[in-house]
Amino acid sequence: MIAWLKWEFGRRIEVTPVIRFIIIERFVKSTILIIVGLSLIVLSAKGVITDWANTLSQELNLDAGQGLIRRTWHNLVISFGSKSEHTQELIGGGAIIYALLEGGEGVGLLMRRRWAEYLVLIATLAFLPLEIEEVTSKVTVIRVGALLVNIAIAGYLIWKKRLFLERPGHEAVADKADAEPGMDT
Repeated sequence: MIAWLKWEFGRRIEVTPVIRFIIIERFVKSTILIIVGLSLIVLSAKGVITDWANTLSQELNLDAGQGLIRRTWHNLVISFGSKSEHTQELIGGGAIIYALLEGGEGVGLLMRRRWAEYLVLIATLAFLPLEIEEVTSKVTVIRVGALLVNIAIAGYLIWKKRLFLERPGHEAVADKADAEPGMDT
């Protein structure tokens, strides 16, 4: 097992168009999460979020008795704004930690490291049950799109990149085609 881990994680990968897409997607998501996380931490420490939620609800007349879009915004704004400052800061910290994971995946893929493909796969599969639950609770284009993208990423990594499917000395023809010219696989 240890020999396989050394062999597998020591290999370099080819950066295919799909891997480029994953790198860009991870960096974009990481950047957004860091901005959101830092904003939540800074603004919640000053009590701004709760004040902002109340003001926004009143100014935009986000009454719970209004139409669907207004009710949704009301529930979102009020529910988050009513959380304690400590909870808001924890959510911000969680967003930053998740951003670091996403950024680490992107950096690993950019550095052509095989371990990064495994990290992307495991992180993607770990959140699939939550995404499926979200889609089953309320179907939206964004939720279905995110679920389909993550399923496609996982499928690509398992099928095309042959994660968990190879052993030293038994490399597939597809993997040899993915190898960088002049690099040992």
